[in-house]
Amino acid sequence: MSLIENLRNSTESTSTRFLIGVVVLAFVIAGGSSSRQGCAGGMAATVNGETISIQEFDRALRSNFQRAGSGLDDAQRAELQRSTLDQLVRQRVLLQEARRLGLAVSDAELARSIKAVPAFQKDEKFDEKTYLERLERMSYSRSEFEAMQRELLLLQKLQEVVARGALVTEAEVRAAWQKENTQVDLTFVRFPPAEFLGDVVVSDADRDALLTARASDIEARYKADYERSYNLPKRYHLHAVLLRTDIGGVDKAAVQARAEAIAAQAKAGSDFADLARRWSEDLSAKDGGDLGVLAADALDPALATAADATGAGNISAVVETGRGFQVLRVESIEEAHVIPLEEARAQIAVDMLKLERVDAVASEYAARVLSAWSAGGVLPRELVDAKGLPVVETGRFSLGDDGVPSLADGPAAAELLAAVAKAKSGEVLAAPFTIKGITYAVQVVAHDAPAESQYADGARMIRARLEFTRQQSYFSAWMASLEKEADVVRYYGEG
Repeated sequence: MSLIENLRNSTESTSTRFLIGVVVLAFVIAGGSSSRQGCAGGMAATVNGETISIQEFDRALRSNFQRAGSGLDDAQRAELQRSTLDQLVRQRVLLQEARRLGLAVSDAELARSIKAVPAFQKDEKFDEKTYLERLERMSYSRSEFEAMQRELLLLQKLQEVVARGALVTEAEVRAAWQKENTQVDLTFVRFPPAEFLGDVVVSDADRDALLTARASDIEARYKADYERSYNLPKRYHLHAVLLRTDIGGVDKAAVQARAEAIAAQAKAGSDFADLARRWSEDLSAKDGGDLGVLAADALDPALATAADATGAGNISAVVETGRGFQVLRVESIEEAHVIPLEEARAQIAVDMLKLERVDAVASEYAARVLSAWSAGGVLPRELVDAKGLPVVETGRFSLGDDGVPSLADGPAAAELLAAVAKAKSGEVLAAPFTIKGITYAVQVVAHDAPAESQYADGARMIRARLEFTRQQSYFSAWMASLEKEADVVRYYGEG
């Protein structure tokens, strides 16, 4: 039976529709031209002695340029040209291997694949006239197009044959099912290194040894941190009482009078922190009005001017700002200055040693927490609160998820999940985990495995997914190996 007869007689079967994914217009967009620089004797390349012609290369390149769109620069155009030839070489290597293995595509298979292409249909059915008109618009003869389509189907067959070697065992399916359907709930304590820097002990001898042995490292650290830590702007340490006037319905005169009264009490000797906690309408009230140390450029200019006029250790007059009326206690004023390297070297050495040793100190504290946690089964709040350590509850999640809620992902998190998978509800994991420089102590609050009766329902879908992933990976590796062993000569871009 001829190809056209097959086209006329083939059915709208599921298998035919399945082939749509293989087809069709991969290299079918005409128009434009491409450089043939470096191509010799009508050849863009040879693969195991078989020619890839300039015409094949040009057609594939025009298609790729069309898909890439306009606006490519010279480097991008050159890269697209190289990748296009790589695609053709790879395709030719695979076609050669398919034929070596004795694979072939029948006329019936080819007809079904073409019939399934929407572009060749009219009223959702294959139409020969539409098919031929479409080929003519694309500047393809029937024989040329059908030869190309047959090759594409042959490549699909090759992929299917090779992928059969990518096996998924029953044990792998069961393990994946168990993982994806196990629900856990974790509580973990985070041990940030910054919380333990103050606990790292550095002796004078260790500091002096580092000063001698790593002078260049200390200088590099100084240069790196110069603007942030050593080229210091003018800074103020202030306490403040704020009475706001930037809200509706406020009598500014009355507010100012209250501020004057507070300033008078402070100057008469009343405890400024107590006054701030009682009267201030700023968030700093709970801290006794302590604003901390602020650079001049981070401070309201009116406050900076008032602080300069008041002087360190004194109470200011009432100052009006955009937020309201404020009274200041000026703790200190530090003029802008540069800390020279020689003055900073000793502290830099200490800081370097602390950073190098802090992980060990944090891990030791984590071990103390874990020991107490495991012994009693209850989080040792006194140890956790003593350092203000963050405690996080994940809530329920699946072991098949990509990571742990509220926790960094990556290989270390995968190790944690592997340990969680083996744990029981209420179990505290015996060892701390370090993920991206942070140490964690973990309790498995809940661990609910799926019922065996559910396995049959979920196994089929999991097997299909695992097989697809395994096959794709297996075929890609096989293809790369095949291409590496091929005798390929590229004329495009040579000379």
